[in-house]
Amino acid sequence: MQQISFTGRFLKLTLIGYMFSIMSVAAAIWFASAPALHQMQQDAKRAHLETKASVIASILDNLLNDGEFIARSTEIISYLKGSDSRPGQAQSALLRLPDATNVRLIDTSGQVILAARQDGSSSPFLPVEALEGMAAMLEGRAPAAPRISYRPTGNTYEAQFLITIPILSHGLVEGLLAFERRLDLTHVLRAGADAPQTIIATTFQNSFWEEWHGGAGPSVSTPMPGADFHLIVDTDAQEIQTVGRTLVLTGIGVALLALILPFSLMAASGMRAIVRPHQELERSRRVLAIQQDELAELAQIAELARESISVTDSSERIQWVNQAFTKLTGYSQEEAVGKTPKELLHGPNTDPQTRQVIRRALEAGRPVQAEILNYRKDGTTYWISLGISPLDTSKKSGRRFAAIATDITSAKEAQAKLAEAKAATERQSLQDALTGLPNRRFLDDILETEVTNADPPRTLIRIDLDHFKNVNDTLGHSAGDYVLQQVGTILRMGIRPGDVAVRVGGDEFVILLARGSASSDATQLSERLLARIREEMNFEGKICRVGASFGVASAIGGLIENSDLLKSADSALYTAKELGRNTTTVYTPQLHSIVNEKRLLSAEIEIGLKGREFQPFFQPQFDARTEELVGIEALARWHHPTRGLLVPSQFLRVANQLRLTPEIDRQIFRSGLEAVRKLNAEDLFIPKIAFNMDVHQIANTRIEDIAEAYDIGDTRIAVEVLESVLVEEQDGNFVDRIDSLRRQGFQIEVDDFGSGHASVIGLKHLHPHVMKLDRMLVQPVDTDPTARALVRNMIEMGKALGISVTAEGVETAEHAAIMADLGCDTLQGFYFARPMDFEELRTFAQAACGMRSGQVASFTAHREKRRETR
Repeated sequence: MQQISFTGRFLKLTLIGYMFSIMSVAAAIWFASAPALHQMQQDAKRAHLETKASVIASILDNLLNDGEFIARSTEIISYLKGSDSRPGQAQSALLRLPDATNVRLIDTSGQVILAARQDGSSSPFLPVEALEGMAAMLEGRAPAAPRISYRPTGNTYEAQFLITIPILSHGLVEGLLAFERRLDLTHVLRAGADAPQTIIATTFQNSFWEEWHGGAGPSVSTPMPGADFHLIVDTDAQEIQTVGRTLVLTGIGVALLALILPFSLMAASGMRAIVRPHQELERSRRVLAIQQDELAELAQIAELARESISVTDSSERIQWVNQAFTKLTGYSQEEAVGKTPKELLHGPNTDPQTRQVIRRALEAGRPVQAEILNYRKDGTTYWISLGISPLDTSKKSGRRFAAIATDITSAKEAQAKLAEAKAATERQSLQDALTGLPNRRFLDDILETEVTNADPPRTLIRIDLDHFKNVNDTLGHSAGDYVLQQVGTILRMGIRPGDVAVRVGGDEFVILLARGSASSDATQLSERLLARIREEMNFEGKICRVGASFGVASAIGGLIENSDLLKSADSALYTAKELGRNTTTVYTPQLHSIVNEKRLLSAEIEIGLKGREFQPFFQPQFDARTEELVGIEALARWHHPTRGLLVPSQFLRVANQLRLTPEIDRQIFRSGLEAVRKLNAEDLFIPKIAFNMDVHQIANTRIEDIAEAYDIGDTRIAVEVLESVLVEEQDGNFVDRIDSLRRQGFQIEVDDFGSGHASVIGLKHLHPHVMKLDRMLVQPVDTDPTARALVRNMIEMGKALGISVTAEGVETAEHAAIMADLGCDTLQGFYFARPMDFEELRTFAQAACGMRSGQVASFTAHREKRRETR
């Protein structure tokens, strides 16, 4: 019984040991292979994800290029700066953005001043998101760079992007171009039949992705450079478990076959010699250990992997490779074993530095990850992502290493193509497409990187073509393009080695002279170029003639710094235009003094606006027959604290450059209405008050809302616009605005009529209440019969159109009599009264309103007396 009991215990222990051995083999296989499989899966998905990220980055680069091209256009910059008040061309520029929605032009105050393709109902972005980063860019705390924001849509593979691009002028942020674009990325995110599904997620979603999707296993993500979103792909944990389960079952089957014979022999021996159970048990354990070591080293599970796997010894000689290795390299296992990767796979273009990094890691016994170029047996090249890790082993042969390689040749080729395309796009972005010259962006780059920061003193020429608009208007834009191309060729052929000619936009060019060139060199070059530009150009049998004005600025001599070259050359060019065009002006100390004076005046104008130093002066207007007061015109004057009373000719040009004229006009408008209100309250009735306003002021200021704040009774308000509105092309919005003011009781008057080229058609189109004859037409009527005949025809034309006529510049009694005889309705000029401040106007109005019928002579005498006192 004792023997049977001992035999039963022995058999039971043998069976337990048998089962434990099988489970040990299964566990060893699982723990040895699962991390490697997981790592291989992660590496493959990461490489796949980075490839998709590169494709999406290329798509976004194209969107940025389109947006930056529009943001640099002269139509957008001119409209944003207010130098071109017509929104039509800027609107057309915005509409050139392909497939964009909610396109907006935003000024530095954050206001949307122009919009196109609005689709606000379906936009996932808040309006304020387009303004993010503007304050930091304006204050210089952040670079003026584009921003890309992402929002998901209802479709898994569609994405909505918001692109904001800073609009720069002379290096300053003038505003933002913001637009949205919906992209269908199905062909990218679902590329490949066996590829895992890729998800686009915001930065916030990415940070909580694994927490929100914990049941799906860990994820792999990569950020998009320059944008606020990530690409994510989930690791399929179930896939790893399925493969692992198959491996374990295979291992158990092998273990069952491998261990059944030793355990059977051990059991049989024990049964035969029960006295030697412990010896048989030790022998069985040794056999089991040998079998387990052989299974771990063979790593048969690696044959199922798609990645190339090889095992090397401490001397880097290959001991074992899988089938994926032979398929990738073309070498059989027999050809590979005993060779080193350097002997077998490396060639002349394999990077030696990468090879050195791998060698150092192996010598240190640490893992290493690298990308390296290898050669197949047939000599063709391929790229791999290589991961090498040391294997723990107790063998006396020393440390061994497992190398897992993934073929990334396609990804590398795609990256190379994208890099080449990006480089080509970058080259194109620095070149003017029409002339082939470098463009404004190239000039900004070279001024910033070379000239401004580190270069010795340089010399620069600004060029602006004269009469170019006439070519466009008379011969068409094709002729204009031809002229620009010819000028580009003249500049390219005329400059010297080291000089750089640039087209900065429109008909404007810049030449940055080579180092060491002075103003005299620039002047000589300008004269040669001017002679060539003024030569006739034949376009399709039509003669094109243009000229050019040149502005030269040089930092040699210390008058200015390199950073001031562009704006100083602008000042010189502006002076050349004033001197009659087709000439060259150098930025001299005298011009520098004038520029500084203008800068001082600019600061004083802003201070004067804050201190309400701009006030109206009033010039009365009289009935041509009765000489009764019929209205006043409000004229801008500046009560300068040190220079005294200034007229518009002394400050208006600088105010226009600063775009402060509308604010000055608004102050004059308010003060003029307040003056009328006070006079009417004192029973000094003013029949009409007229204000000068430009097109931009009329179109963008709600003057009717301002007027409602002042109770001026029955006094009519007249809006005077320059004659130029009759010859310049005005859009429908301006005409509608004029009609709206007319319906609200405002009178429309055309000022300085006859000073330009106004047509009868333009006069009929605007249909003003009054046209005011320019003083240059009125003054010679007392001595020149031709002038009288011309004025008579203009008055008769006005009468025929139902337009009242006012004559300006009436300085003598003879002027007044002649203009009245010619049929003029209203007279204005020094003969009756000079412009006067409010107190003088009150005294004048008291005298005018005190007249009754038959007192015209006494009023005239009063007027003469006032003139003598002046």
